[in-house]
Amino acid sequence: MPLPEPLSESSPLPSPGSPVHEAATALRTALAGHRLEGFPVPYADRDRIYLGEVPVPTADRLATLLGAEPAPIRADLPDWPEGRRIVQRVRDAVRAPVGGEFVDIDFWPYCPRCDEDPVVTLGSLSPVAARDLGRVLRTRTGSAATVHDG
Repeated sequence: MPLPEPLSESSPLPSPGSPVHEAATALRTALAGHRLEGFPVPYADRDRIYLGEVPVPTADRLATLLGAEPAPIRADLPDWPEGRRIVQRVRDAVRAPVGGEFVDIDFWPYCPRCDEDPVVTLGSLSPVAARDLGRVLRTRTGSAATVHDG
C-alpha cells in the first residue's frame, strides 16, 4: 500500500477530538468488537482514515460480516485467481456501507522469495465513510461495540 505523501504545513496531522480522529476511533472500536485477527489499527492522517494490510481469511470474514455470501473455508493459501475473487467480494461488501466511495483494495499473493503470506490491502476512507462502515459493523452479529459516532 502506498504511504501517505510527506506532510506539509497545509496538511497537518489531525488532532485528537477532530472529526477525522473521532471517525478513526469509532471505526477502530467497531472493528475491535469483531476481533478480526490481524486487522491493523485504523489511523487518521490528514483527512483520511487508513486501514492497511489484512490476512486473506480476515478480509474474507470482513466481507461476510458486511453481507457477502459466506465463502467456503480453505486450509491452503489462495492463489492469484482466488485472491482476486476475494478482493472483489471485499470490494462489493464494503461499497454499500461507505455509500459507494472508492476504496482501494488489492491482493498480494504468497511471495516465495520473502516467505510472506498473501494479504489483502485496504486503502483509506473519508471520515464519513469510516463512520458509516463502523455503524454497519456495530449492527452485525458479534459486535459488542457501542461507541457513539456523532
